[in-house]
Amino acid sequence: MDAIKELNQIVLEIITSSSYGEQMIAGQKLFAYTVRKDIDGDLRDFAENIALLMIQKEGRELHLEFMNTDLQKTSHELHLAKHDPLTRLPNRGLFYERLEKIFDVSRKENRRLALIILDLDEFKPVNDTYGHDAGDLLLGQVASRIKAVVGDSGITARLGGDEFVILLPELQNDKQAQTIAQKMLFSIKKPFDLSASLVFIDSSIGICFMDETTKGPRDLLKNADLAMYEAKKAGRGRYAVYPRKEEVEK
Repeated sequence: MDAIKELNQIVLEIITSSSYGEQMIAGQKLFAYTVRKDIDGDLRDFAENIALLMIQKEGRELHLEFMNTDLQKTSHELHLAKHDPLTRLPNRGLFYERLEKIFDVSRKENRRLALIILDLDEFKPVNDTYGHDAGDLLLGQVASRIKAVVGDSGITARLGGDEFVILLPELQNDKQAQTIAQKMLFSIKKPFDLSASLVFIDSSIGICFMDETTKGPRDLLKNADLAMYEAKKAGRGRYAVYPRKEEVEK
C-alpha cells in the first residue's frame, strides 16, 4: 500500500473508532508507522504531529477529516519547505532538526557520530565565467556525486551556497568517515559537464567526531567547519579532522 494511503487509512480508523479499545489499536498502528525506516522524513513528521494530537485529545474528537489527496498535498508542501529546490537535498532547517535528534540519541546510547562539511574550491570563477545557470547545474551534479558516495550510510544536506554537510550516525570506526571523505574528494576532482564546457574544481572537507568534549550538536557543526578551513589553509583538495589539526590528508 502507498505510504500516504496507508497513513490516510490509519487516520480514518482513528476517527471512526467506536470504542477506546479500537482507538488504542489504531493509535498503535500510527506509532508503528512513525518509527518505520521506509517512511519519508516529512511524512513521518506529519504522522508524529497527528500522534501528538491523539495524546492531547481523544482521536474521535480530532475532526481529522483528511482525504488521500489532502495528505498528498500536505506531504508535498512539507517536502518543498524542508528541501533545497536546486539539489533536492534537505535544507539547512531540516538538517538542523535531524542533527539535534540524532545527536541526542547518539549521546544517550553511546554511539559513534561524525559530521562532515564539504566546501567547493574555486566555485565563484565558474559562476563568473559561465554564468549562474552553469553554477546551478554544477551544484546539482555535486549533490548527486556526494549522495552516490554517502549512500544510506548518512544524511546529506545543502547548508547554502557551495557548502554541503553530511551526518554519519552509527559509525563502526573513525576511519569509515575518513574513507567517505577521501572518496568524495576524488569524486569532485572528476570533470563536470556543464554543456558549454568541461569544468574541473576541487573541494575542502572538515570532519568532526563527537566525543566527551562535544557540548551539543552546534559544536559538532562549528568544529567541522574549523577543520574545513584548516584543509583550505593546507592547500585545498584535502580533508582535515578536528581537533587533530596535524592530521591533514590529501
